[in-house]
Amino acid sequence: MMGRTPANLRHRVLAVLVDAAVAVGVVAVASSLAVTLSVVTDGAVPLALLGPISAAAAVAWLLVQSAMQGGQGSVGMRLLGLRLAHADDDQDLGFGRALGRNLVWAVTGGVIVGVFSPLFDPSPWRRGWHDLASGAVMADAIPARTAAPRAVRLPEVAIEPAPARERVTPATPRIAPASPRVEPAVPRVEPAVVRVEPAVLHLDPVALRAEPAVLPAAAASTRLSAPAASVAIAPSPASWAPSAPRAAARIPRTLPVDVISTVPGVPTRGGVSPSAAQAAPPATLALLVWDDGTRHTVYDATLFGRSPAGEPGLRVTPVRDETLSISKTHFEIGADAQGTWIVDRHSLNGVVITRGGMPQRIVPGERARLWAGDVVDVGDRRVTVESAR
Repeated sequence: MMGRTPANLRHRVLAVLVDAAVAVGVVAVASSLAVTLSVVTDGAVPLALLGPISAAAAVAWLLVQSAMQGGQGSVGMRLLGLRLAHADDDQDLGFGRALGRNLVWAVTGGVIVGVFSPLFDPSPWRRGWHDLASGAVMADAIPARTAAPRAVRLPEVAIEPAPARERVTPATPRIAPASPRVEPAVPRVEPAVVRVEPAVLHLDPVALRAEPAVLPAAAASTRLSAPAASVAIAPSPASWAPSAPRAAARIPRTLPVDVISTVPGVPTRGGVSPSAAQAAPPATLALLVWDDGTRHTVYDATLFGRSPAGEPGLRVTPVRDETLSISKTHFEIGADAQGTWIVDRHSLNGVVITRGGMPQRIVPGERARLWAGDVVDVGDRRVTVESAR
């Protein structure tokens, strides 16, 4: 019944009252005709036939009403927008099932409690004893449809184009001409012409220490008379000798960061044991929260029921149910590439999913998608899907 919406209980009561009023009217008309015939014929038609005629009219109307209920609906059902359908295939109930439903209603109504049997069903369908006996459900005549979102037209706004960016050419730095170089009075000495010999020119280190400013002046005033002149610089004293080079600091040798540890018992990379990846928890298919606070985490395909029989490759989870409204194997939850699904395993009371305030009965044996936030009714128990794939 995934394509139908459960009928409102108030509408169902009003439809029963309308049908009852029509039935009383039919019987009253037949009784009035019998009385009229008896009066007109001066007793030729005895009043004793009033009872059989009224009973025949009631039976005839019962058959007519059953035929109407098995098809497009009785007078009250049509006025209130209701329809009787078969719970398994969503087809018309048919004359035979509708007649059996009315007979069960009449028999159980004799003990009063049968009239209120729809109130015993906690599901949104409110199936009474007569509905369960005939396999019927009372639904709205118009199939439930998901309202399409209304298109919202946004106001047109003129968007001005963004101003074009001016192309900025990087400024080429201007290099100011260098100031004219003042050549010293000493003539330019070419490297290939002048040779410096270390043994020709002798400088007194005592004089240098005594007069530090003489050396630059003397050097500036020294003129080389000939290109071939040899200039020799005496070796400097020991105090001027360069210091001994520092010994190279010992650089500690470091191991690469990805070296495999050789500590016994830890043959791993980075200190992480390979069993840590294997010990990762399995993926969760769904997290269920029952109406009594019990929580079930579904990791694999699982069967739920009062006492589900084990099947190869499936886990089993018993569900507490004192009223015996849940079948031994009621439903199954699993997952595929598209997400988590639920299947009604041909249970007695079926599976109803309420999503967005719209309760829908799933087709037995066919998969239905399960979303987070769904509320699932199974018999007298209710479970909320807290999370799903």
